[in-house]
Parts: sequence; structure tokens; C-alpha cells
Amino acid sequence: MAAIRAVAIGRTGRGDWGHAIDELVARTPGVSLVAVADESDEGLAKAVHRNGLDARQGYRDWRKMLADVRPELVAICMRHVDCHAEMAIAAVEAGAKGVFMEKPFVRSLAEADAVIAACRKANAKLGMAYVNRHAPSYAAVRDLIEDGRIGRVLELRARGKEDHRGGGEDLVVLGCHVLDLMVDLGGAPQWCQASVTVGGRPITPADGVDGPEGIGRIAGDSIAAMFGLADGPVGYFASTRDAGQKQPNFGLTIAGMKGAIHIRPDNVPQAWLREAPLWRTEKDFPWKPIGPEGLDSPLPEGDVDRAAERAAWGRLAVADLLDAIADDREPETGMLAGRTTCEMIAAAFGSALAGERVSWPLGPSLPALG
Repeated sequence: MAAIRAVAIGRTGRGDWGHAIDELVARTPGVSLVAVADESDEGLAKAVHRNGLDARQGYRDWRKMLADVRPELVAICMRHVDCHAEMAIAAVEAGAKGVFMEKPFVRSLAEADAVIAACRKANAKLGMAYVNRHAPSYAAVRDLIEDGRIGRVLELRARGKEDHRGGGEDLVVLGCHVLDLMVDLGGAPQWCQASVTVGGRPITPADGVDGPEGIGRIAGDSIAAMFGLADGPVGYFASTRDAGQKQPNFGLTIAGMKGAIHIRPDNVPQAWLREAPLWRTEKDFPWKPIGPEGLDSPLPEGDVDRAAERAAWGRLAVADLLDAIADDREPETGMLAGRTTCEMIAAAFGSALAGERVSWPLGPSLPALG
């Protein structure tokens, strides 16, 4: 079978090439990267060189690239979100059957719905670079939970990185990763109750500002959001500016009646098991690393190239998108997963502004930042 023809769009200085999305797409079996686009001359030259292309395969204008190449797969690589929806819609309208996108998804629910409508009209699939869900050790985590190793799951607690981005920016930029894991493990969100503050006081619509990296309207330097999940547990997300410790706070802890699992995104080992409830303190219960084969996986020797590991997970996400195109199904981390994270972010701000719980489906009356 011929390799699927792919192109990649980056934007040096305004989101760049994300987490090397162009390279992980190009190195996914079954994909042939045939062109790249970047509005920066320097950035374009580097992208052409690192992907082994010639100058004729580099474009300053991504729209012209789509028109000339008519690719089957388009990689939208930049971290900045302001162009994601426009590019995804243009890609499928140009005939692409797949789009692979750096996170976060888009700036708003309206943009999410526009992208989903365009993909459905074109019978195209969109995959998100929520790469932690594709790590082999994450599959082992799911097996341990489903086998009852930690008992009934009671709650899922997530924190952002809580550096200078703590609060609203952390929720959007990094929270999307752990919110996606939370929903995959706990079920679809049913309701949200949240507190968002700035300088110790509750936010108002007037506190809304345009966030960096084109992420849309955000507010707050501290967030505490609680989500009711369809499978029964309660999920939590919290982030406070400059509350991060030497070891990053970023992660998700799954607390069960018999034990707990902690996931540290983008790390190796990615996950750890404690075979006792978190509230048992009468003796030391060790955290055991979970690897690709579960608890029996050997620990890596020496320093681990985290970027290389993350890229390997990313290639699995691209491979899943290719399978989804062939099988006419939704990718594991597709546009619907992306929309769910957008909903959870909107619900957190909306609940804080309303001062009360908000429920799904989220309606047009949900309060929004001005």
C-alpha cells in the first residue's frame, strides 16, 4: 500500500513547530511527508532541511501548499492556537482525509463545533497530540484499574505545572492533557463546580484577557474545579500561580479504595502504583513504577531521552489516526476529545462566574469572560 501523502504547517516565532510534530509525523510508518510551510524564511529552511526535502517542497504560504499538493494528511504543528480552526477547516476542504494537530485544540466551543462540522461534511478525521494517552505504560495503567488493582475509583486529582502560567493559562495550555486523561479514566463530564480567583478575589467577566499563544480569553491566578464524571468518580483540577515545587506538580492521581496510581505526563516512568489507599499512613507503602508491560517492566538504565520517548508516543497517535481513517471511526484522541477539554475549560470559567454548579450539556447561557 502506498504511503499516505502528508504536509506539515509550522509558524516560527508564533507557535513554531510544537513538540517537533513535523518530524514525528514524517517518521510514522505509512506516511510520506512531501511538503512543509512556514511564513518565516529561516524557519522554512530549517524545516526543509531536517525533513530531508528540497527547496521546491517548502512553502511560505500554507494555503498555496494545500492547493498545489492536495495532501491526504495535514499536520498543524504550532502551539499557538489562534490559527488551528482556520487551518483544520481549510485542510479538509482541500481534500485532506486526516488532520493531526498540536494541543490545545481551539480557542472556543464555537471554533470546535465549526471544525467538527467541516470534518464530518468531508468525512475526514482529526487526531490530537494528546500523546500521553498513547504511551504503552498508559495502557498498562488502564489494565491495572480495570483488573481492580486499586479497587473502585473514588476520585481523580489533577494539577497543572503551577509556574508563572498558574491559573487560567495553566488550565488551557497544560490542563488539556490531564483533563483528557481524567475523562478517559473516569467518564464524560456531567457537571462542574469551580472557583477561579485573581489576587484572592473571585473573577468577574471584566477580568478576562487574551491569553498568550493565541489561547483565547482567560482569567485568574488560581483555579480549583470539580467535575462529576459519568462512571461515578469525581475529578478535580487545580492550579495556583508560582505554587510549583522543584519536582513538577503536573500530573494526575487516581485514588481508589484499595490503592492509587499517579501519572506524570511526559516522564519515564510515566506512572506509579501505590498498593494501599492514599489515606493509609501507618506504614510506608512504596510507589512502584508501571512500565509498558505493567509492574514487571524493567526500569530504564541511564538517562532517558524524554523527547524521544514522547515522539514515539506521538507516532502511535498518528498511527491511530491513520487506522481511524481506514476504519472510518473516531481516533482515540480525536476532535471529540478535543471538544470535551474545551467544554471543561469553558465550564470552569462559567461556573466561577455564575457562582454555582453548571451541568452538561452546556447551554448558550453559560457565563463567559468579557
